Amino acid sequence: MDNFEENKKQDDMQETNLQVENLQDDTAQAENLQDNEVQDAASQEDNTSLEEEKKKERKKHIIEWTVYAIVLVALYISFHFIWMIGKIPSESMEPTLMIHDWTIGSRTIYKDEMPERGDIVIFYSDEEQETMVKRVIGLPGETITFVGGHVYVDGERLDESAYLEDSVVTEPGEQDEFVVPDGCIFVLGDNREVSYDARYWENPYISQDKIQSDVEVVIPFHKLPWF
Repeated sequence: MDNFEENKKQDDMQETNLQVENLQDDTAQAENLQDNEVQDAASQEDNTSLEEEKKKERKKHIIEWTVYAIVLVALYISFHFIWMIGKIPSESMEPTLMIHDWTIGSRTIYKDEMPERGDIVIFYSDEEQETMVKRVIGLPGETITFVGGHVYVDGERLDESAYLEDSVVTEPGEQDEFVVPDGCIFVLGDNREVSYDARYWENPYISQDKIQSDVEVVIPFHKLPWF
């Protein structure tokens, strides 16, 4: 009888221990499951944050490229329709414009009005088949002559002291006098000794529609040491 009770107690204790172990296992499983759920939630949150960062980065790149595109289009429109950039290829306008200097001028300034005397203009020469830069000397209806190494407009000597030295001599060209037609200008280079200009052209006059721009800004690249 005593053995029976003793065995029963042992069985009860084993059953209790088994229940405790099962309970511990269940608790551990629950904790593991909870940990996994927390890790999954954290991982999902990290993935969401990473995706949001990627979206922000893509949006930033789109905005940047859009701004770049707008700037490029604006520059193209500006320099194709409004402003003109030119490079001085020869010494015909020295010392005002030197070889390798760059110029910026307005394409629209002479659309509705003629240049003024003394303006520096960029134009296309049909005779020379190239774009040139010279100074406006004669205006529509004026008569240009050369006497004693100086330029005369309608019989009066032209004051060119603003851009020429007193010692500069302006020789006449192929004609004794030039009468500027309506809608045209007569141009000379400042470097009168070497400039091939209206004095020597078969058609010495530039019509208004051939004038491409004025010269408003001069960038003196000739002063840089590598030019």
